[in-house]
Amino acid sequence: MKGLASALIAALLLSATAVAGTLEFSFGGGPSAISLSEINASIGVFNALIEHLNETVDVHPDVTGAVALLPPMTSGLSLSAVERYWFLDWIGLGASIAYLRTSTSTLGHYEGADVSTIDISVDFSNVNILLGGRITFLDMGLRLSADIAAGYALAIAHRDVTFEIPEEYPDVLSGVPEAGTGRYSGGAFGLEVGLDLSYPIADWFGIGATVAYRSARVPTLSDGSGAELDFDSDGRSEPAELGGITVRLTFSLSLDLGLDGDKE
Repeated sequence: MKGLASALIAALLLSATAVAGTLEFSFGGGPSAISLSEINASIGVFNALIEHLNETVDVHPDVTGAVALLPPMTSGLSLSAVERYWFLDWIGLGASIAYLRTSTSTLGHYEGADVSTIDISVDFSNVNILLGGRITFLDMGLRLSADIAAGYALAIAHRDVTFEIPEEYPDVLSGVPEAGTGRYSGGAFGLEVGLDLSYPIADWFGIGATVAYRSARVPTLSDGSGAELDFDSDGRSEPAELGGITVRLTFSLSLDLGLDGDKE
């Protein structure tokens, strides 16, 4: 009986392997847009203050210098890795991780009785861990597929602010952001849909291009003590709007899990 049971188990394993599909590993990268509308609005507050100081210093006889405005954070480089199991030629399921980084900074000085420094840097990262599927609806040498995935979107912001006002400034300047450094993070549900055009150079290797739209909104980012990100110090925390379009060049490696080496 033990011998028969062993034979049956072996037969089942061989049958499962024989009908197994293909395991695909894909890696890619490219430019990505990102909204960050509320955080960019706070950057606009910084720029309004800097522009006002530049104009004031420009006509002040005892102070010189200028500070460049902060560019908005609207795009960055995206990198991704995907593991996907094709149990049929036209449909596969898998998991992916994607990383996006963008940043902005400025550094300048005003020289009067003392040197006043404005030094602002913001570094923003987004990590998405998603589960989803791909459906191929056109395969004529070139393969055209649609992707949909959902999962967890993590946002991380690093903030470093020095904002010194020249003592020769004639008035009290309101709305000056709080100086200091901090690391803030938060997460939320994320969704991504896209189209992929790929070409199999060999049975085990292919190249492709993907255009995808990412949607996620992290309502608050907080530091280790629970303090929420308030970039422009107006008493309101800024959410992280992560929506944007990504274009990636991809490279894929495929491993046929069937014993006969043929893909079902």
